[in-house]
Amino acid sequence: MPTKRQNRKGRGFTGERMIEIPKEVVEKCRSMPLINTLFITQMGFFPKARYHYYQRPNGMSQVILLYCTDGMGWIQVPHGRVTIQAGSVFAIAPGVPHSYGADTDNPWTIYWFHLSGNQCAAVTIATKNEKEAAPQAVRVGFSDERIQLFNQIVDIFLNGYSQSNLLAANLTLSYLLASFILPDNFQKEVVPAATANPTNRAISYMQSNLSKTVTLDNIAQSANLSSSFFSRKFKQDTGYAPIEYFNHLRIQKACQLLHFSDLRINEVASQLGIDDPFYFSRLFKKQMGISPVEYRKSEGINRKL
Repeated sequence: MPTKRQNRKGRGFTGERMIEIPKEVVEKCRSMPLINTLFITQMGFFPKARYHYYQRPNGMSQVILLYCTDGMGWIQVPHGRVTIQAGSVFAIAPGVPHSYGADTDNPWTIYWFHLSGNQCAAVTIATKNEKEAAPQAVRVGFSDERIQLFNQIVDIFLNGYSQSNLLAANLTLSYLLASFILPDNFQKEVVPAATANPTNRAISYMQSNLSKTVTLDNIAQSANLSSSFFSRKFKQDTGYAPIEYFNHLRIQKACQLLHFSDLRINEVASQLGIDDPFYFSRLFKKQMGISPVEYRKSEGINRKL
């Protein structure tokens, strides 16, 4: 496969890390059921990568995932040129002709992966900015946890390619990818309630009022939205109607109370703002598939009923 690479200053970048998985190990990964859908064939970290440049006129058989944490760079694909800035990620699909390189004046710092497996193309779909017709990098921000996961994977590989190491590294990869696909879940900054996403504000309100009876209007007001608009947006964001979601949180709390407390069933219901223990039992069984009494027995918990 023709590949052109511009000279790298000093034959490398100070502080770089790189792992190249041997071919025979790659074939081993293809036969391992837990990871054969998606696994790492190469990965690296290039800090301040001045003169970094690649051109692949025929693309690759793998996915290339680039995550920029500092500086700038660019990626050229058939449908356009993408500017990569700090805090953004871009995935190049298998078979797509491309070239990419660091900005001359403000060269990028990148964490990158080559990914294979029979589901590797799904990574490009999951990280795509669907709101943009032209190719766009996805803004995911910076996360210390993300960098720690990357370094953890590198350290695992540096200890060799045993089956346990291959499993540990590539199963950790799935969690790292989740940080790109669902960056809000990895956002560690405390967001003021006044500026939080309306759905997040509503969920926070629900969590704070599990012991009360709340209505759709109550929840919508916590998000500063009309009930009708809020209901549509909440279901779009979560896949659940607001009250249905609230009841899921209630039953989640009920499981904790049943497991860790001596409260009777009616007392658990009362803790959740439900005065009718029979209604509580029906709600619990609808979600969990068994009654609260059966749940305690199935967990081997000897509590008062």
